[in-house]
Amino acid sequence: MNTAVYVNTTTYAATHVATNMLGSIRSIIKGSGLDPGRIREDWAVLEEGIATWLASGHLKAVTLEVCHPARRGDDLAGRFDFTIDYGYYPGGDGDLWLDPDTVAYTIRKNGAFPARCEYRIIAGTTPGRPDVPGWATAAYRSTAGFTRHVVGTAIGGGSLGAALAYYTRSSA
Repeated sequence: MNTAVYVNTTTYAATHVATNMLGSIRSIIKGSGLDPGRIREDWAVLEEGIATWLASGHLKAVTLEVCHPARRGDDLAGRFDFTIDYGYYPGGDGDLWLDPDTVAYTIRKNGAFPARCEYRIIAGTTPGRPDVPGWATAAYRSTAGFTRHVVGTAIGGGSLGAALAYYTRSSA
């Protein structure tokens, strides 16, 4: 007699990718000299929104924007994007993984921000996404004058992948 077991790993993969994206963002915040207190306070709301939109297929990216409050109108100091790929490993075996070296490399290449900098986390979603309490609509700051550097896929779970990129000011 043969027995087959099938497990729907979508929920596990979504939770794994959401948790590890937030953990990686926390590492970037700490490694860049910023205060991780706010992400700790908002962790449950952030994780609920990101996991919900990953599971529903509405999440396009999770972005950490770093802003310098002394610069009016042009306050973006840096940005980090985790871009979601829903077909990263189609038909995969359900592996859940994180590449901490990709995140550490990004922190080293980007460097630190001035202590006065602040940050916010934005979830880029597609239309029709379910509402999640604690989340509001936000617009991205302009990246004009910045160069985008793609590092590679940092997190995987099931068919989900999250690629990491960071932005630095372009030299004139």
